[in-house]
Amino acid sequence: MYHSYPIVATQPRERFDCFRSMLDELFCPMEVDAHRVVRQSFSGRIDAVELGQVRLVRVATSAIQVRRRPEDIAQIVAPPYLVKFPLTGDCLWTQRGRQVHARPGDFLICSTSEPYTLTFTGEYEMPVMVVPNAVMRRLTPDPGQFLGQRMGGEDADCGLLSNFVAQVVARMSRLSEPMVHRIESNVLNLLGAVLAARARTGRLSREQMLAQITAYIDEHLHRRNLGPMTVAAAFGVSTRTVHMLFESMPLTIGRHIRARRVEACRRTLETEGFSRVPLTDVALQWGFYDLSHMIRCFREEYGEPPRRFQLRSKHSG
Repeated sequence: MYHSYPIVATQPRERFDCFRSMLDELFCPMEVDAHRVVRQSFSGRIDAVELGQVRLVRVATSAIQVRRRPEDIAQIVAPPYLVKFPLTGDCLWTQRGRQVHARPGDFLICSTSEPYTLTFTGEYEMPVMVVPNAVMRRLTPDPGQFLGQRMGGEDADCGLLSNFVAQVVARMSRLSEPMVHRIESNVLNLLGAVLAARARTGRLSREQMLAQITAYIDEHLHRRNLGPMTVAAAFGVSTRTVHMLFESMPLTIGRHIRARRVEACRRTLETEGFSRVPLTDVALQWGFYDLSHMIRCFREEYGEPPRRFQLRSKHSG
């Protein structure tokens, strides 16, 4: 089913807020920012069509910056992947510490389960495919390997996929329902073929796999369900394999995750200017289920409760 959201139809002072609420609804919660001058003259349009399991959205607005933050990530249970196809305008995308300059004809794969930043310096138009996690993992068992990479339109297969998506969005308002479902199958088959051609080959060593897993844990501490099962699913291995990898580590994977969470809480308390930051907010930010759990783990790790640690650090500083 096709939907059009003409932002210019709203009052000028309401257009930017209207646009932000639409992004939350169609994609996921995120922070959207624009310069004050841009907000005053903000304009744009959003069109969307449900292909089946996949949603295709065309976004066209003035210059903006989009940030997906840990507090945004915590608001949804099943964060999807976003496949972005710049049509006009240039954008800068950063995820996993890598910055990519994407141009028309390229495409990017973005994980909404991890923080990222997307910046448009001028007017732009960009179709975005919203792909559920389960669908993406049927296309490629390790989507994470494509994060922070530009899929260049100069490559024949990437350019073919980008052009196909551009043709679809140009006709999305006129497509019949039976054709829409056929398009979903075709675009997913093309995307799967492109990713299969670029997938990493060869087995990782034990040390490489462990390094990737520990990096993944550090990036996902905010997820309360982070554990052996979610790590195994992310890397396409069994939970037994994950436990075996940690046999060479000082801590089991469960205790490793807990220690990293406690350390993240400590860093937050140290860098908040020793203000009366709510401890509950700190605990939830770093994946603890409640404050009492965080306090108990903090005391076991550092020999004192977090508030006393914060006060002592303030006086010693």
